[in-house]
Amino acid sequence: MSTPHDRSVDALGTWCPVPVTMARDAIVGMVPGEVLEVLADDPMVFLDLPAWCHDHGHEVLSMEQRRDVITSLIRVR
Repeated sequence: MSTPHDRSVDALGTWCPVPVTMARDAIVGMVPGEVLEVLADDPMVFLDLPAWCHDHGHEVLSMEQRRDVITSLIRVR
């Protein structure tokens, strides 16, 4: 079962640091408790996104890869 999300960012086809930058820009317009879905295909997102979330107080709810798409869910704090 997937977790519902409030906003989605499609960073497919981009490379570091673009997925994190796109997530950062999307979160600016969100309120605490909302969930952002980030779609990416850059494997560095497994390192970069959790590190960025940790530094900015957001919570990574899940990160999973299916074929070439990495889906990350982040709860805004």
